[in-house]
Amino acid sequence: MSEKQEISVLEGACLTLVGNGATHGYEIAQHFRPATKLGVIYTVSRPVVYRALDVLVKKKYLASSKTTGSRGQLKLILKLTKTGDEIRKDWLNQPVQHIREIRTELLVKLVLRDESALSSQRFLSQQRATLHDVISGLLRDRDDSEVAVWRREQARAVARFLDELSGQRHSVVSDADSSDRLQLSARNQLRATVIQVKHGGVLSSVKLAVSSGQEMTATITQEATHQLRLAPGDEVLALCKATDVLVATQI
Repeated sequence: MSEKQEISVLEGACLTLVGNGATHGYEIAQHFRPATKLGVIYTVSRPVVYRALDVLVKKKYLASSKTTGSRGQLKLILKLTKTGDEIRKDWLNQPVQHIREIRTELLVKLVLRDESALSSQRFLSQQRATLHDVISGLLRDRDDSEVAVWRREQARAVARFLDELSGQRHSVVSDADSSDRLQLSARNQLRATVIQVKHGGVLSSVKLAVSSGQEMTATITQEATHQLRLAPGDEVLALCKATDVLVATQI
């Protein structure tokens, strides 16, 4: 096609479902019920689905023909037109352009790609590349306003999410697998959970909750927090190395 046509998430999903064999409105609408794999991500009522299908027929992306159901009722059978099939493929292979579209549009596409027996590894690489500049820009932003902090945390979460789906998992070392454990000279190794990350001009303060129920704070470079993609809830290993230990008698 000479240029890409803009369609909504619902329209793209409907085209894909028809391409996968769904033939009438009721069947398509069932995929958007809350309990379904697609509906968990994107719940849509039946009337709204029907209206989307009508729009797709008017755009000539879908063709409809009349038939009679088992109880004598009138039914419309839907199928993709040539243009509709091209639109469907373009939409299904197009990475989302904004972080805010990850929660709905990207997840919908991944579910539909899976149901269409399409591999998503290359698609995920393209998605990561599409958002690279956006994520990098947000992580470089040193503004400490609530909105800026929220956007940085979203950027970190999206980067980790895409890496996880691509198979680049960064798990914390487990005691159960001590044979593969990284050997370090620091013997004071504490398992902890990140509860807060606060960025300064150059350094970042990372507050940790250790297994004993106490808290400790690590001060590391802001660059290091970005490289480690530290965020509240992350499980980490705190390594303590000190030449001086202070002792208090009144506790």
